[in-house]
Amino acid sequence: MRTLSTLLAAPLLLSLTVPVAAAPQDAPAAPAAPAAPAEPPNVALVVYPGVELLDFAGPGEVFAVAHSKHGHGFHPYTVARSREPVQSMAFVTITPQYTLEDCPEPDIVVVPGGNVPDDDLVLRAWVQERSQHADLMMSVCNGALVYARAGLLRGMEVTTHHSALQALALMEPEARVFTNRRFVDNGRVLTAAGIAAGIDGALHVVERYYGTEIAWQTARQMEYDWRPDEIQKLHAQPGILVDNSEALRLVASIRTLGAAATLEQLKKLEPPPGEMQLNTWGYWLLNSARVDEAVELFRLVVQAHPQSANAQDSLSEALEVKNDREGALKAARGCLALLEQGQGLEPERKALLRNAAGSRVARLSGASAKELRFICPPCDGSCDGIAYLEQGPCPTCRMPLVARLD
Repeated sequence: MRTLSTLLAAPLLLSLTVPVAAAPQDAPAAPAAPAAPAEPPNVALVVYPGVELLDFAGPGEVFAVAHSKHGHGFHPYTVARSREPVQSMAFVTITPQYTLEDCPEPDIVVVPGGNVPDDDLVLRAWVQERSQHADLMMSVCNGALVYARAGLLRGMEVTTHHSALQALALMEPEARVFTNRRFVDNGRVLTAAGIAAGIDGALHVVERYYGTEIAWQTARQMEYDWRPDEIQKLHAQPGILVDNSEALRLVASIRTLGAAATLEQLKKLEPPPGEMQLNTWGYWLLNSARVDEAVELFRLVVQAHPQSANAQDSLSEALEVKNDREGALKAARGCLALLEQGQGLEPERKALLRNAAGSRVARLSGASAKELRFICPPCDGSCDGIAYLEQGPCPTCRMPLVARLD
């Protein structure tokens, strides 16, 4: 089963960087103040359930505080799929001001990180459409994954939160994903590293629109310890690319050395990747249409964690995507058997796994619609149309399952 917040949960575990060509040693001179725009640019801050608080609130504060000599420098507002309240980090409730359909035409779009809905097809289409007209598409943290799925980062230099660097490189292999950048400005697209780096990225945008003096005034008003000289020195260093995904390395090892030898290699790593990290890598592969590689990795997770019901469920899901019916049934039944043994899981987690694995067994065994009575409401994700035996949260997106109409 997919786990929430895993992109931000675990550090990188191996040395993954290679140097690229050196940048000039002399820092460039500060640019002259640009001509101020005639009207404050509209800034659409996208929010969604599980959005990282500072990812949108940090840039939002910058754009709200920034003033030019004519008044407000920007017009920031929140936008979401609907006006229904969403929770940031499960303790701050946000009521979006606009929906994707009715928001003012944005000049700047900010997609923050968190439990990013990178498989949301409606959001993806909106991002693609806005990118044709907006001055700037900005992402913070693993919000860059939304842009990667939308095809906006192809051929660009980009960055993201350190825990999502490999996911970004995997999703957009034609991008150059840098590990040593606070943000990367490509002109029409700006990607900022994790969380607080969004403030630095937003101050850079203020500087782009109104010049250095206004950016400094904004930072001082916020009492923010802005250090543009240090950022400039960092960005003058040679870019360091994230090397190929650890997940793909593991798959290559499995194919070359076999699962048993690869498992021994895993045990020797300091620290070895945990089940959650391995599970996350598997879903990166699965969501990037690398189904065979995902199956190989999930098989390894099952071998590394033979008592994990979650590992069996994830393998079952990948095998179902691969159309390996017998394999998916076997793994799903393995999940259910482990759940019967107790596992020490929280009741909510146990119920999710039982519904996911039990429903998969029923679907693949030819159960009728009367038995599989519940579905995920349309969320434009991979779980749309999948039927379940029990009501409760959708095992994939956590939206409440609803009764089927047919």
